[in-house]
Amino acid sequence: MEPLRLRRETFAAITAHAEREFPDECCGFVLADSEVEELRPISNIQNRRHAQDPGAFVRNARTAFLMDPGQMAAVLREAELRKLNIKVIYHSHPDHDAYFSATDRVRACSFDPEEPDYPETTQLVLSVRAGRFDKAAAFAWDDASKQFVETPLVVQ
Repeated sequence: MEPLRLRRETFAAITAHAEREFPDECCGFVLADSEVEELRPISNIQNRRHAQDPGAFVRNARTAFLMDPGQMAAVLREAELRKLNIKVIYHSHPDHDAYFSATDRVRACSFDPEEPDYPETTQLVLSVRAGRFDKAAAFAWDDASKQFVETPLVVQ
């Protein structure tokens, strides 16, 4: 597996986003090409959906994230128009470890449970404990095993 390489300022912005959103989960994208690497935080609307329909959205934003669909669509359009890659999809786990959960896999494979929606995109999960960044772990799709596997994270 190739390591996920992020610029120091990008990683710092992601961790700052995760700390700001604590005790809720944060979420967002990193768009990139060979020249640029840009953070696109997305609003987590899990609390709103939970309040509207607690039966369908059992969990709140403390333990789940749901990206604002309008913001997400705008970022995807921007990536397409600017010919940027979706390098990273990230989210945080408040007061939990940085691991790729079964729920994370379901979200990453929303169109087909056997294939990720964005197979070339690395998933980054951040652990934030008591409001402070603790650890991060990167997960890349392994076509042979049909799983997301942990891959090295290099901040440079």
